[in-house]
Amino acid sequence: MTDSASTPPEFDLSLAEAAAWVGSGPEGIGETAFGPSEDERLEIEGDDPAAALRQTLGMFATGVTVITTREADQVHGMTANAFMSVSLEPPLVLISVDRRTKMCSLLYEGRRFAVSVLAADQRELSDRFAGRVSDGTPEPSFAIVHETPLVEGSAAQFVARVMRSHWGGDHSLFLGRVEYARFEEGARPLLFHGGQYRDLTPDS
Repeated sequence: MTDSASTPPEFDLSLAEAAAWVGSGPEGIGETAFGPSEDERLEIEGDDPAAALRQTLGMFATGVTVITTREADQVHGMTANAFMSVSLEPPLVLISVDRRTKMCSLLYEGRRFAVSVLAADQRELSDRFAGRVSDGTPEPSFAIVHETPLVEGSAAQFVARVMRSHWGGDHSLFLGRVEYARFEEGARPLLFHGGQYRDLTPDS
């Protein structure tokens, strides 16, 4: 768990060479402290309401994605599980990004971003993009589509252009129109639940 006063780590690398920003990565839900007024206090069990809310939200099982964008010849990316489909017509998706991150400052209306839905065998890449790098962690490789980097080997891939951005407390919400989408037939997704990676049980 990260310190709420620190900036969550992200992943930067040159297209010509891989280099990671090392630190303890976020676990998917923002931890910025909040201080509601007396009549707005959260009704939840636990001495620390923010921590209890984080744990409760963590009971919602999600996939694991890597959000990427390109700044000149630099790939900037971060692990995130706050991703959802919004509409099929027009094709819209939504991502939620911690406002303390560099990624948040790089996204704006008209800017493209990619969402790579990680496969079950890509846990180490998830850790790497969250800033948790250990010896033997594989180097990421990218496919460039619409000038936007996508993580190769991922279960599904999307490229979207930011249409709107909205304030969301300690996060910003970015609504994107999908310009490219593909998926790998038969791929099993990496899951996240209760603060841990999970995997789908293979079909019998």
